[in-house]
Amino acid sequence: MKAIVYTSQTGFTRRYAELLAAKTDLPAYDAKTAKRQLPRGSEIFYMGWLIAGEVKGLKAALDRYTVRGVAIVGISPQANGELWTEARINGGASDDGGRIFYLRGGYAPEKLGGIYRLMMGHMAKTVIRQVEAKGAEATELDREMAEVFRHGGDYVREEALEEIAAWIREGDHTGVVKNAVSVEF
Repeated sequence: MKAIVYTSQTGFTRRYAELLAAKTDLPAYDAKTAKRQLPRGSEIFYMGWLIAGEVKGLKAALDRYTVRGVAIVGISPQANGELWTEARINGGASDDGGRIFYLRGGYAPEKLGGIYRLMMGHMAKTVIRQVEAKGAEATELDREMAEVFRHGGDYVREEALEEIAAWIREGDHTGVVKNAVSVEF
């Protein structure tokens, strides 16, 4: 694998990429810099944040590089949705053998701009209202997510990268990620 390529809006994915680079001795490039540094078809590990059910920048990375693995960075302590279900069914891999990982990043509404601030503000209000409507029926996860949307939170942890770093150092890198299907959080 040649590099780690990432897209980050509020810094959580960037921090994970930098920590992973230090653990694996691979360079980490934001997507814009990677276009100048890496030739088309380069084998990469991609890291992107979730927005509106999509991994930001993944489609462009799939068009440009050979993506051997992906780390999805989201707000929730656990991932779900089609891509994550596919990965769990396949032992952590996509249908084409590329590895898929989930990392909990965080939520920093003050760092969001423009349309992202509007989208996430609406989502935050919706989640909080839904949890409040559940009352005593709300799960611990429901309540935790409402608190994250109320106050923000930073969940980046170096130890969360251990499995990814081990796979990059020692894993089978013959599979690829080919599809950028939607993910729920």
